[in-house]
Amino acid sequence: MNAALLARPLLLEPVLVERPWGDQRLARYLGKSLPHGARIGESWETANEARVASGPLAGLTLGELVAQFGADFLGERGWAASQPFGDFPLLIKFIDADDVLSVQVHPDDEQARPLGQRGKTEAWYILAAEPGAELVVGLTEPLDPSTIRSLLAERRLADYLVRLPVRAGDTVIVPAGTLHAIGSGILLYEIQEQSDITYRFYDWDRLDAAGRGRPLHIEDGLAVLRSERQARRTQPLALDEWRSILTACRYFLLERWEVDGERHLVRRPDESPHLLSCIAGSVTIATADEALELTVGRTVLLPAPLSEIHLGGRGTLLAATVPDLWRDVVVPLQAAGYPDEAIARLCGDTSDLAQALARGAGTAH
Repeated sequence: MNAALLARPLLLEPVLVERPWGDQRLARYLGKSLPHGARIGESWETANEARVASGPLAGLTLGELVAQFGADFLGERGWAASQPFGDFPLLIKFIDADDVLSVQVHPDDEQARPLGQRGKTEAWYILAAEPGAELVVGLTEPLDPSTIRSLLAERRLADYLVRLPVRAGDTVIVPAGTLHAIGSGILLYEIQEQSDITYRFYDWDRLDAAGRGRPLHIEDGLAVLRSERQARRTQPLALDEWRSILTACRYFLLERWEVDGERHLVRRPDESPHLLSCIAGSVTIATADEALELTVGRTVLLPAPLSEIHLGGRGTLLAATVPDLWRDVVVPLQAAGYPDEAIARLCGDTSDLAQALARGAGTAH
């Protein structure tokens, strides 16, 4: 019974989150149904609380699916990634930054474990950016904690922030421990570990209607900060005429699929779900038994047992999964003729792909 229930695409209903820096771009650009006038900053497409919106499993949350079906739902690799928390391991968000976000940092897995959570390595794909839009991607130089405390007290930290201009189509990977912020006028897709630990260093002296600022977490942030790290823009590498790898690390693989006509996709069953988010046009996802139309701003989950799908229509999908870096990234990109240096740069300041390349070289015959 489990196989029949899970061998189908699952359309998801996200969790909407108000933020002081949000607006209504998620409605204007992505067709989201938002409360009138609400400052919705984030749409959490695959939160543990996000619900299935199609098929016989409609109404169940992702957390409930994991609890009920476990490895049958997540596959061997997805189930391993969900441990020890037993939840859905990847969180996709759409983020509307009408105003700049706080300057912040996230812990890595080891630092977050005592808090009962994962760390947070993330990547951004820029969907829309106003002229002059930029990201904060790190510090201009490594700084010790006492210097950072002084700069914050003197309101001079902004002078030491690296700013990266961005435009639609850019991909940036942000390893845990990197000081960062999303600038104003940006709409983006985010893929990250399923975690919600954020330590704010600076919130641009922003106050609410009652004259209060949001809490800061300077000492917690200093304890996890890697001040030498920077978020990096990656260069997409084409797998074939319609699929490109945008970024990859041990936690997630992010690809862009350009569908124009009919495409047949065979997935390795029982390993990890795929998450497909439509960012342009519309794409029909069909199995032997049913078809589902994926429109702009919607996300569908392909459970691990679903091994074969047909794609049709004209649209752009962002596809995320928990990867085997050697088999899913290194081998196909080497076969496509890319040098190891270009492959390694897909993960920015993490060493995940360099380690995968070294392991593969050590076992090659």
